[in-house]
Amino acid sequence: MKKTLTRRSFLKSAAIAAGASVVASTGLAAARDQVTETAAAAAGAKARLDPYSAENKIKIAYIAHDISTPNNQGWLEGIQRECSAWENIEILQYDAQEDAVKQASYVTDAVNQGCAAIILQCSDGTALAPAVDEAEAAGVPVVTVNLDAYTVHSGLVMAVDYDAGRMAADEMAKQMGGKGNVVIIEGVAGLSRTDNLEQGFKDTIAKYPDIKVLDAQPANFQKETATTVMNSFMQNYPEIHGVFVINDAMAEGAALAVDSAGKTGTMFIWGADGEKDALTMIENGQMAGTIYTNSWDEGSTAAKLALFLIDSEYSYTCLTKTPQMIMECVVVTKETVGSIPEADRW
Repeated sequence: MKKTLTRRSFLKSAAIAAGASVVASTGLAAARDQVTETAAAAAGAKARLDPYSAENKIKIAYIAHDISTPNNQGWLEGIQRECSAWENIEILQYDAQEDAVKQASYVTDAVNQGCAAIILQCSDGTALAPAVDEAEAAGVPVVTVNLDAYTVHSGLVMAVDYDAGRMAADEMAKQMGGKGNVVIIEGVAGLSRTDNLEQGFKDTIAKYPDIKVLDAQPANFQKETATTVMNSFMQNYPEIHGVFVINDAMAEGAALAVDSAGKTGTMFIWGADGEKDALTMIENGQMAGTIYTNSWDEGSTAAKLALFLIDSEYSYTCLTKTPQMIMECVVVTKETVGSIPEADRW
């Protein structure tokens, strides 16, 4: 059954979109100050296409890193919700199954299919850059979500990253009483969001002299791999008081390992994303907290930006830096998890 936005969700989404517009317009205005005559001339070459006219059949491609994950499902539903009012708009779904080579080929396919815009979560920002460049050069704006392409393009919609790590560190330190041992479960090295999350956590936890980071190991965003990594940590380090995990899926895997070892409640496990399973684990005392972002709103915001770009003559060629739209985030603990209603749990 298709979910509908509650009034609270709609107002929250509208507020985020309004804030995003400010961020985008500020970024674009700054970029325009640096436009060369050549770039300005090229910017006028993109043709405007009205996506809201029934006469225009509009295709928008959503190319996921792994469409099976809760984040990707949330973004997809947000995109679909935003475009559902117009029968002439079709969303094409691509699942790269964590393969950057597949994603690059899907970007090319989306252009060949006549897509008017592409919404992309990059498996590898460097590897995807040439394909993104080609799409933009063909007049197809690319909006990245959370995992960015390392080349200038039309826009990036993302959750808070460095500050999410900072907030998680401060909250964990408070829960630990400012002392103890911490381990970190990483995602995939080299991805800007995950690297920034970890750096925000490390920079902040370093301000607490009685808290020591014992180890950091990757689990590549996989719940099962995170369970294995957490089991290894518990074998190697007899005293662990805090666990910071780069996303909620891996945090859930770590929590399951701790639970199987009969140690639930002895460690403060933190994730980032805010998916509903993590919120349930916080309610049950299996996790200590997460940094929540509404993925439905994030997908909706990416679609809003894509529709804006389709409906204008605006071209990425005026940019020297990709504009960023930063989504609202909420620190969630057992004391505050009740503030996230069922309607906003993705």
